Amino acid sequence: MDIEENAEDPSLTAVNKEPSSAEVTAPTDAAPLQRAALEPARLRQMMAETRMGELWISEQTGSTNDDLAARIKAALPANLSVETTEHQRAGHGRLGRGWESPARSSLASSIVFRTAPSFEQKGLPWLSMLCAVAMVHTLREDAGLDAGLKWPNDVVAEGKKVCGVLAQLVMTEQGPVVVVGAGLNVSTTAAELPVPTAASLATLGAKTLDRTLLLGGYLRRVAHLYRSFERVSGNANVAVRYGTSAPGGYPERQLTLRELVSEVMVSLGQQVDAFLPDGTVLRGRAVELDADGSLLLRTMDNAEHHVLAGDIQHLRRSDGSYA
Repeated sequence: MDIEENAEDPSLTAVNKEPSSAEVTAPTDAAPLQRAALEPARLRQMMAETRMGELWISEQTGSTNDDLAARIKAALPANLSVETTEHQRAGHGRLGRGWESPARSSLASSIVFRTAPSFEQKGLPWLSMLCAVAMVHTLREDAGLDAGLKWPNDVVAEGKKVCGVLAQLVMTEQGPVVVVGAGLNVSTTAAELPVPTAASLATLGAKTLDRTLLLGGYLRRVAHLYRSFERVSGNANVAVRYGTSAPGGYPERQLTLRELVSEVMVSLGQQVDAFLPDGTVLRGRAVELDADGSLLLRTMDNAEHHVLAGDIQHLRRSDGSYA
């Protein structure tokens, strides 16, 4: 599983600022769509309660991942520090694809993971899937959507992509640091979405478009999942108690991160096409998520293929559905 891995197309996102209510006002012929600003006080309170690091919110930027990587190189921030913006203009997607969406229409956030020396290196690539799982649960529990995970780490609902996750490795004198960015389409309208396979919380009829609530819920879940993952030194195949009894959490259960990811992965059990860089297509049934995070495909001749995220350009269902 590649550490610099993610979004299958430029249908990720950006973020926003202005009014100050949590609501989004629908546009009329006379007035443009009004989108609320993020609320730093609410976010910092939640981060303090969950023992996260610092929070930076910019009015606009090219990429929150780039900004956080630059901070790390200048002076290593506290673990689980967060970079977000009101308007991301040059976000990074899979294979170098870029995107931009209207100001205040989306959420772009990046989190720094400073792992302990005992944390296994093979656990680093799993951090993007851990964050994707946190986003799936946020959309299910806070936004009321039937969200799932499309391998390797696109969050989908109703067969369309609503969020992409991208991890990158930053080398420091203290060791490797992982930055995981997530882009969530929130109030983006159908006309503003870049491709037909993309959706937003607004187009899907989510029960909330409050970006502060959504970001806070996502960050809280990431922190809870990460601390459980730390307890098994980043081993995705060792069971530990995941979940929390805290408000906004989900029931505690003893299972592996691999099992937790597999539970929400909509790709499993589907006939899929893996598009390879040389133009060929590997078609098979997605049988399981392997121990290293690769996808096990079984072709018609009963041969098994372990597909790594970094080895393919796209993974789509064979019936033409995006998810």
